[in-house]
Amino acid sequence: MGSLALAVALLVWGLPRIAGVGWAQILEPLQRLPVPALILLAALQLCALLAFTFTITGALPGISHGRALIVNLAGSLVANTLPFGGALGVGATYAICRSWGFGRSAIGIAVVLGGVFATAGKVLLPLVGLGALLLQGGHISPALRDAAVVGVLTLLGVLALFIVVMVSDRAAHAVGRFIQRTAEAVLRLIRRPAQLGWEQGIARLRAQTQDVMRRGWLSMTLGTLGYFVIYFVLFWLCLHICGLVIGVGTMLAAFALGRLLTSVAVTPGGLGLVEAGSVALLVAMGADPALAAAGTLLFTIFTHVLEIPFGIVAWLVWLWGRKKGPAGSAQLGPDLHQQQPQAIDP
Repeated sequence: MGSLALAVALLVWGLPRIAGVGWAQILEPLQRLPVPALILLAALQLCALLAFTFTITGALPGISHGRALIVNLAGSLVANTLPFGGALGVGATYAICRSWGFGRSAIGIAVVLGGVFATAGKVLLPLVGLGALLLQGGHISPALRDAAVVGVLTLLGVLALFIVVMVSDRAAHAVGRFIQRTAEAVLRLIRRPAQLGWEQGIARLRAQTQDVMRRGWLSMTLGTLGYFVIYFVLFWLCLHICGLVIGVGTMLAAFALGRLLTSVAVTPGGLGLVEAGSVALLVAMGADPALAAAGTLLFTIFTHVLEIPFGIVAWLVWLWGRKKGPAGSAQLGPDLHQQQPQAIDP
């Protein structure tokens, strides 16, 4: 629970200090929000989640948009509320998709591709944001600039590794061999030695992933693009509704930094870090501190807090569906765990 406590501390204690104003000043713009505007923000949040279902359907052939939405909402609930939520969210995705009859390898490919396309978006956003900021004539502090550069380089490393594995069969075997030996060493340390077959498994996954990419790249690209575009519109509206008027370049840079910080696993979904980084950049660029903090907090409410009831509904729908009986989805793709019985289930 330490990471969740840190997130709360960053919001409750850190946000006012970063903005340089008190909570009374931050909450004041939020007390006069019109109901139609709130409905519009909720609708945009739902549209963003629907857009990302195209990424999921492209990555997991055979899944419907309705089920993709359930997977997205249920996984987001876990990822945004629990410590180590990212890993637990993957586990939730796996359990739900397995209950619908999808194979282990097909789910694994879908998780990897969904993560890769989301990572690609988080890499491109800071580059676009910094470009827009420079065109606007703005300057950012060295600390924020260095943090953005480190984040972008880290995510670029992940993307580069994925691309190399996809392009080169030799690289796929090398990466699989490294992961296999590392896992076997860990198992020896905990006195559970085992011979794993992950090197060949990863090489086979590469071929299957290439096939999914060929068929689903357009859906995944448009779904990811639509998701980030709608989220930026939502971010802009949250700031605008709270009364903050600032250049598009500054707004885009703050939004991009916030999306980049969601990759930091220190707190669930980057909660607290996202708000701190976005507000710090907005204030550094001359935005009114109270309005910047209020608008960013409103954005968090709709993109983080609102997903909690959505996610609970998704879990209930899934559980209700399980009680009705097994789904008729066919298992897609060969199951690596069936082909490699000597491998342990990670």
